[in-house]
Parts: sequence; C-alpha cells; structure tokens
Amino acid sequence: MTQPVIRDISSKIRSSHRAQSRRRWLRIGIITLIVLLIAGGVWAVWFSNWFVVRSIDVTGNENVSTEEVVAAAAVEMGAHLVSVDTNAIRERVMVLPVVADARVTRQLSGVVLVAVTERSPIYALPASGGYRLVDAGGVDYLFTDVLPPGLPVVVINKPPVTLVDGKPDEQSQRRLSQYARLLSDSAIIVQAMPVSVRDQMVGMRADTPDSFTIDLANGAQILWGSAEQSTLKAEVIDGLLKVAASYYDISSPSHPATR
Repeated sequence: MTQPVIRDISSKIRSSHRAQSRRRWLRIGIITLIVLLIAGGVWAVWFSNWFVVRSIDVTGNENVSTEEVVAAAAVEMGAHLVSVDTNAIRERVMVLPVVADARVTRQLSGVVLVAVTERSPIYALPASGGYRLVDAGGVDYLFTDVLPPGLPVVVINKPPVTLVDGKPDEQSQRRLSQYARLLSDSAIIVQAMPVSVRDQMVGMRADTPDSFTIDLANGAQILWGSAEQSTLKAEVIDGLLKVAASYYDISSPSHPATR
C-alpha cells in the first residue's frame, strides 16, 4: 500500500523539477534574446551604415536659397542620425537674417529635414537701388529692388560708424543703438496704425525716438511722436482725421491738436 504512494510522490517531484528547469531556461532564452536585440539595435544605430545622414531637405524657403540654408546648417553627411544635434542645427540656420524660425527633424530614411519660416515685412526702408524690408520685430533682413504692394515706407537715416580696432567706437555704438530702437519703434507704430492712416500714408520719418512724423497723400502731416501709447494714438487719429487740417499732433494723445 505504501510503495505506490512513494513512487507517485517521486514522480511528481521529478515532474516539478523538469517544469522549473524549463521555465528557467525559457527565462534565460528570453533574456538572451532581449540582450541580443538591444545589442543589435545599438550596433545598427551607432555603428552600422543603416541610419546615417544621406541628404538634407529644405522647405519653406523663398528668399533664401536652399544652398545657403544647407551651408548654414553644416550637417555632416554620413554622420549617424542619432548623433545629429537638431538644436545646434536650428541655431546655425537661425543666424540667416531672413529666417524667423526653423524646425529640424531626423528621418529614418537618412534625411535631415530643415523647415524654414521666413520673416514677413511690415514696412520698407529706402536703400540704394531699392528697399530694405523690415519685420514686426524691427529686424532689417532683406534687400529688394521692387517695393512690395501696400508696404509703407519709413525713412530713417542710418548713422555713420567709426571703427576702432575693427569695432564701432563708443559714440557709434550709441548711434547704432538709437537706430535699432527707431527700427523697432517704427514696427510698433506701423502695426498700430489704423486703416484710415495706412490708406492715405505716403511715408513715415523720424530722426529721434520722439519725432515720428507721417506724411499723407493730400500733403497733411501727422506728428505721432514716440511709439508709446500707439494703440491710444491710433484711436485718436482715426477720429481726428475727420477734421480737415494740414497738421495733426497726437504726440500727446490726451491733448491732440490740429491746425
């Protein structure tokens, strides 16, 4: 009666050991496979020629050539895609004056895609043989020989620069700083300007940050003054233009005057 029970227990123990052994070897096999897959992936990404830079594509560019963008991007052909620093590429492309923004992505096919967003002009500066275009941030970024339709013209004289050891001297730096401010303030005023002014505007000029003056097609002038309170000034002049006058002074929008 006892022997069959012993054989039965012994058989169950051997079966349990075999099952445990199978599970252990299965785990080892799975771990080995995972390690091999990871190692293969690392080799493929970092050491093989499967995922390397094969070409650079540029989109969104109109006023800057593809060759200029590619040169600025300075992407090493044949470099492993994983080692390509997209942020560094973007920063290099952003140095191009016409580029307002750039997005750089890597594709498994080996393509580095540079999607460029160019600056948009809001006014133009007269220049020798044409015009310089300026964007909403007051950045002078592009020369054109033809004035784009509907773009207002702003006259701001660029100051002379004296170089000392290849750099502007102190006085020239102050002049350039004021010039940069005039470009920026012009952008603020142009964007705030109501349609009633834009439709009649011949041009705008300024020698100092407080002397912005707008010339209208009928010969009248608007003394805008500084770029401060431009939104309020726009509301004031929009109503004031209904009064026939040759001169409108809104430099102090709370006390406008005409004559």
